[in-house]
Amino acid sequence: MKSRKLFVFMGAILALSIIMSACAPKVEEQAADVPTVVDESPAEVETITEPVMITYWHTMSDPETEQIEKVITAFEAANPGITVESTRFAWDDFKPALITGIAGDATPDTARMDIAWVSEFADQGALMQLDGVMPGFDDIADGTFSGPLSTNFWQGHYYGLPQNTNTQVLLWNKEIFDAAGITDAPATLDEFATVACELTKGETQYGYALGGTYFWAPAPIFYAMGGEVVDADITTASGYVNSEDSVAAFTMLTELFNQDCISPNLLGGGIGTADGHATGLYAMIVDGPWMVDIYKGNYPDFEVNFAPIPTGTDGSTSSVVGGEDVVIFEGTENADAAMKWAAFLLSEESQLTMAEVGVIPTLSSLIGNEALPDYFGVFLTQLETAQARVPHPAWSDMDNAINNAFQRMLNGDQTPQAALDQAAIEINALLQ
Repeated sequence: MKSRKLFVFMGAILALSIIMSACAPKVEEQAADVPTVVDESPAEVETITEPVMITYWHTMSDPETEQIEKVITAFEAANPGITVESTRFAWDDFKPALITGIAGDATPDTARMDIAWVSEFADQGALMQLDGVMPGFDDIADGTFSGPLSTNFWQGHYYGLPQNTNTQVLLWNKEIFDAAGITDAPATLDEFATVACELTKGETQYGYALGGTYFWAPAPIFYAMGGEVVDADITTASGYVNSEDSVAAFTMLTELFNQDCISPNLLGGGIGTADGHATGLYAMIVDGPWMVDIYKGNYPDFEVNFAPIPTGTDGSTSSVVGGEDVVIFEGTENADAAMKWAAFLLSEESQLTMAEVGVIPTLSSLIGNEALPDYFGVFLTQLETAQARVPHPAWSDMDNAINNAFQRMLNGDQTPQAALDQAAIEINALLQ
């Protein structure tokens, strides 16, 4: 920090000397016969770029914050004259701070933003378009997983890049499986449904548990079954969220629930999925890479076992994309430096540095990289087919429509088809 301040101070002294020189009389006006003195300093001054400081807001954890400072140091070393001032926010405070900043024309130059927010802020005109503007954008984008990249796309353009990502896979309790004589995790969703019921023993053990009815929870199975929320152009939900495949996914989950093969905790109450899985109450759950550190801290003797989401009827697997995107705010006075910073965050150097503290990279080229933790493998492979939630400003309301539909199915108020037909109508209204 001291060296950074010294650099800024010396820059200020140099700038002042240039201004004073500019205000002095010209050499030829003082004495026409004075010979020109050859000096290298004017040439050196012309090559000096005025120092630039870019601001970067984020919501990283303690380990991630320590690691991003290493990334900043590396970036500044590779880009003399550019410094990065990072500011960390609590998650609940972050979005209000961004909204306040927009209203007061006081946004940061760059930010690491939740993937579900990018289309919302882009729709407000708050974010800078990157495709066709940012040097090397196409090459950077082509090197990332398509699911995370898609979260930055809105109305024909990209307004960010996927800085880090995650997805959900199947977690299975090997001790429970071994006791039942089952040697491996289910490979297909038909096997999954069968195993979920085989491993259910009344209220003492459930074959499967969901964290809730919000879309993130059933999304991996929904996508693996071929379900879709809207069409590719995000113009209609009719024939998509209520399609045959979408209905089949929710029908399977509803039937498993009615057969008591899914824990009732998804409707509220009970033991959470993480605790229940580690203590033997839930044989299978679906969750993300953060579970490794959670279990290390809370259940150090528990063996975590990951597997891809079982395949659907077409033989393919899928899941849901999570993570954050790096964005540049419209109106920044430091666009060139901000774009360099965004590009650096997508470099292998930066991505591998953050991976040291459990942050999943977005570069597909890093699949199989020996520097990554072993457990990253299943998540990186899953990301090859994982899908993003609808990148639309009204996504949170769409999520509510699906959430409510799922609850009506589980409570027996509507069939899956009728509930999703109603959700389609509600989502279509949001797309108008």
